[in-house]
Amino acid sequence: MHQRFSPSRRTLLGWTAAAAWPLCARAQAFPTKALTMIVPYTAGGASDIAARMLDQEIGRQLGQTVIIDNVAGAGGALGVMKAVRAPADGHTLLYGSLSETLLVPLVNPKVGYSADALVPVAYTGGTPAVYVVRPDFPADDLDAFIALARRNPGRFSYGSPGIGTFQHVIGEAFKARAGVFMVHIPYRGGAQILADVIGGQIDVGITSAVNAAGFVSKGRLKAIGVTSAGRLAALGSAQPFGESVPLKGLELATWAAVFAPAGTPAAVVQQLNGAINAALMLPANVQMRARLGAELPAVMTPAQTQAFVAAERAKYASLVRTIKFE
Repeated sequence: MHQRFSPSRRTLLGWTAAAAWPLCARAQAFPTKALTMIVPYTAGGASDIAARMLDQEIGRQLGQTVIIDNVAGAGGALGVMKAVRAPADGHTLLYGSLSETLLVPLVNPKVGYSADALVPVAYTGGTPAVYVVRPDFPADDLDAFIALARRNPGRFSYGSPGIGTFQHVIGEAFKARAGVFMVHIPYRGGAQILADVIGGQIDVGITSAVNAAGFVSKGRLKAIGVTSAGRLAALGSAQPFGESVPLKGLELATWAAVFAPAGTPAAVVQQLNGAINAALMLPANVQMRARLGAELPAVMTPAQTQAFVAAERAKYASLVRTIKFE
């Protein structure tokens, strides 16, 4: 007579857990394939340069290739829309900035997405905007330019990377504070703005300090202003907003961060944050940032990054309400 075996409840639970473990491990594994980092502007601009400074080390940290995907257009909105439609599994990221993640939907609520469609993963740095002109432009600082523009309303044009970008918002705020009128010319990215300032197609380019520094140091452009409280070491001749009476109090900076589609698991966000912060702190990247005149960013956790972005959203929502966009 054979004795019937009746496993205990504890044994059954143990078998169940053991059988389920490989499935759980596979479900939780990350990453399982190459990552795509969307840059919502053209190649060669500040966002593209910054993303390419990080991609190889992020890939090394995660054990997968990181592919940069430039998706330019609509002030960065096209790239954001591609990112928010991707699966929320951490394999598609956005190298985003204040402009397209927060400002574009604030300026144009019909754009098709809101900041809630993204989860901030890691802060990667900030930079003020710089006003650049041709070397022979008849003004050497902001105050001289304001006086010139007041005498010639509508004569001058300025370029930004698109409707609703930080450069567009600061350009319109500048016009309101200074009491001047300039024609706004939107572009698909920062690189073409500088080329057109040099070529005389537009008068003023509003761009990042990272974009401007090399052109200014070589004498191809002249920096007349910077949206900071004090002077920048890399652009010492540029008058800061903090030193111009009509612009005081408008000292602002744009910033960048890596985002993932909303709903990405918190554990994946944490893993990505660690890889991105490791890439930021590489000595080669620290040195490159110093040469470009960019700040060395504070290392933020996902929670700190998300709190920072939320505060920026509230601040710029108030500013945008005060501006009459033309």
